[in-house]
Amino acid sequence: MLYMFFLCLLTIFFFYILKRQEKENFKDIIRILTSLRARQELEDIPEVLKEEYIETLNKIIKQELELENSIVELREYRKELEVTYDALVTKSTQLEYSNHILERRVENLSNLNSLSRAVLSILEVDKIINIILDAYFVLTGAKRISLYLWENGKLKNRRVKGAIRFRGEISFSEDEIKEFTRADYKRIYEDLSKGFAVGDDEVVVISPLVVKGKELGVIYVIEDRNKLIDIDEETISALVIQVSIAINNAQIYSALLVKERMSNELEVAARIQKKILPANIDDIFGLKIANFFEPAKEIGGDYYDYTVVDEDNCCITIADVSGKGVPAAFLMALGRSVLKTLMITADMEPEKNLNELNRLIYPDITEDMFITMMHSKYNRKTQILSYSNAGHNPLVVYRAETDTVELHTVKGVAIGFLKEYSYRHGELKLNDGDIVVFYTDGINETENSNKDMFGIDRLKEVVYQNKDREPEEIKESILKAITDFRGDYEQVDDLTFVILKK
Repeated sequence: MLYMFFLCLLTIFFFYILKRQEKENFKDIIRILTSLRARQELEDIPEVLKEEYIETLNKIIKQELELENSIVELREYRKELEVTYDALVTKSTQLEYSNHILERRVENLSNLNSLSRAVLSILEVDKIINIILDAYFVLTGAKRISLYLWENGKLKNRRVKGAIRFRGEISFSEDEIKEFTRADYKRIYEDLSKGFAVGDDEVVVISPLVVKGKELGVIYVIEDRNKLIDIDEETISALVIQVSIAINNAQIYSALLVKERMSNELEVAARIQKKILPANIDDIFGLKIANFFEPAKEIGGDYYDYTVVDEDNCCITIADVSGKGVPAAFLMALGRSVLKTLMITADMEPEKNLNELNRLIYPDITEDMFITMMHSKYNRKTQILSYSNAGHNPLVVYRAETDTVELHTVKGVAIGFLKEYSYRHGELKLNDGDIVVFYTDGINETENSNKDMFGIDRLKEVVYQNKDREPEEIKESILKAITDFRGDYEQVDDLTFVILKK
């Protein structure tokens, strides 16, 4: 473009010279044109041409300078365009990456939402674990996963996914766990993570499972170090929240199911226990009878029984198994069944029945359990109540003839204490107006809010104050006295008693 401009100027100037300087020779013209082309000023220019020559030369030099400046500006502008283009390419790449990450986040959010609905509707821990571990592989760069849960003081491996052979286990006592802080759990999880075999290019991500401060366990995720990007860490954190909530809900539901099942079983057991107690009767062989049974829990270890042995003899028994609840009820049922069989088939005196009962069930009683029992037989012809005591409370007896309340008993250890033991015999003759009360320690050991006990003396006083009343009325008076004494304090033991009146 510069060359064409230059030629144009030369041509104009040439024709101008030809017109005004017709007499100059061709050599001078060539010399002038050559100097203009070289941008060099000639000294010996004819005066008639000198002004035009200098003006033309200056114009050429000026135009050339302007053109050179324009080229420099164009080059700088081009550089700026190249920098801008590079920046735009970089921004476009970043935007594309950000868009990819955003798409992954949206996709993961959608998947997490679907996963949340799925696992929160499942109430089986094993199914939840399977779904969650599959989700880790789909939504993150996980290569191997190991999940642990706390169970009764032990951090136990519940599931692995991928090539993991390590199945470390840690256990603590309940007292130790109660003292654990968040830092202690973190240290435990970090120490356990050292057991995993990982390559130099791999990293173990430790994700504790915690819901409202409750430690459920931990998930170990093994990933390639250079592939662990922010989106993976975000997804892992979100998954941890989902799995923690789902497992916690499942465990709560499982506990409720167990509790409900136990409650149903206890309800059935309570009905069975009440069924095996004798039906209420008002009179047996001239003895008026009242009874009461109320376990402290759904089922208890107390029981009473009446058994007609033959046309002249009947047995009255009351017993108390150590402990409460299902174990006590089982032992009570065992003792009752064996004793009832002995009474019907052997027809022995009370002390002989206790001897044989102790011998038969001693092998089946654990060291921490035993049965106290007051076992008696009444003969309607002799009107004698024979009895034997296996570590039980003494009989409370009102004597109408002397107008006194007495305690009658013989010594004897509880059933299950000693393998071989000979129980003793006691007896008393019942006269008209006499009252006999069989009872378990739920009466005399009833406590009030001050930890005072109801005691035998209060029971004797209630019996004496109601000596002229019927057994059912005496029963109600005893229950009222106990209730008034206890107040709002909880009943902590089974409450059982039987009242006989001749």
